Amino acid sequence: MTLLLIPTIAFLALTAGTFIPAYNLTSTPLTAAQPPAGFKLIERKSGPVSITLRVPDSGVFAGEAIDIEFRVTDTRKVDPVFGATGIPRVVSKAVITMPEMAGMPEHRPKIHTEGIPGDYGIECFFPHGGEYKIALTLQIPGIATPVRTDFLVDIRDEAAPGTRKAVVRPYTLDVKAKGSPKAGDATDLQFTIKETKSKATVKDLDIAHTKLFHLLLVSKDLSWFAHEHPEQQPDGTFTHSQIFPAGGQYYTFADVAPRGAGSQILMGSVKIAGNVPAAVPLVPSGTTNTADGIKANLKGTSNIPIGKSLPVTFQLTDTRTGDAITDLEPYLGAYGHLMIIHADGQTVVHSHPAEDELGIAQSKRGIVAFNARFPKAGTYKAWGQFQLGGKVVTIPFVISVGGAK
Repeated sequence: MTLLLIPTIAFLALTAGTFIPAYNLTSTPLTAAQPPAGFKLIERKSGPVSITLRVPDSGVFAGEAIDIEFRVTDTRKVDPVFGATGIPRVVSKAVITMPEMAGMPEHRPKIHTEGIPGDYGIECFFPHGGEYKIALTLQIPGIATPVRTDFLVDIRDEAAPGTRKAVVRPYTLDVKAKGSPKAGDATDLQFTIKETKSKATVKDLDIAHTKLFHLLLVSKDLSWFAHEHPEQQPDGTFTHSQIFPAGGQYYTFADVAPRGAGSQILMGSVKIAGNVPAAVPLVPSGTTNTADGIKANLKGTSNIPIGKSLPVTFQLTDTRTGDAITDLEPYLGAYGHLMIIHADGQTVVHSHPAEDELGIAQSKRGIVAFNARFPKAGTYKAWGQFQLGGKVVTIPFVISVGGAK
């Protein structure tokens, strides 16, 4: 299952990020020792200290827990065979973010020693493909000033089923419907986020776009959609009451951020009794649609490449006057929300417009641009949500995606 929050670049590359030159860090070629087989390396130097990040040549894939190793060495002590001497007892902290996703909760992973002096492992989990920044802060024994440096790592989209060893996700979503859920009646839903290994209920969450829990409810044929926000209970579970329009199977997607673990999208489902209508075919729509007095022209959805970051822009005008919508209101901390789901219900994108000065200025002129990433070919349903006059307006489109990486 491919779960995305924000799209970026699809191939693996390791590039220099920005850094704070607490010790005048610079990038230099590796000369002291041959790099380990099967890894791409990049080195930073701070006086006598060298920091080298190792990323597997085979790539890092979304949805897989992995240790990304780094080595800290003293370049004044060089063995002709083994290279610079590793520095033990380094106190390390890491913060992982996505530069293109402002406001995305930080991932603050654990770091452990690897058994060889100077070798350390960052316990990473990337919920979706894209470019991430790993920011390291290292307290080196004998050096008063902490060393800080960044690395940018491109994470591939989730590997195709059967191509890699099965992995266990760190969190799961348990969904329960109380009583006998039936179409047309209010159904009380309970959601429990659990740690996969311990089975413990996750109660401590980071806030993302003003909420602890963003719930996407979608019918199996994607013809019906809701974006809701369950309330947390004293026992750590979340509850929400929902009226479903018809019987059948519904997908439930929880967009949450367990404390320090970064954003996750966890999937579940619920079955509702009642008449099950015939599935609505997913037929690619045009680039124009209207809802509640707003006309949306969709740009950037022709000839979409697979696994690439691209802008998807909603140009919003008043259906009566044809004038640009200039009085959008922030909704959940953003001028728009974009949800995109593949026809198979296994690939999910939840994106927000840029929150920099330019992005906000464009949104105030009715031009709302999102980053989008489509990791595989097929048909997708997209819902743009915007708030105007205190009312949330949802505008859907159906998008066909093909082409090669």
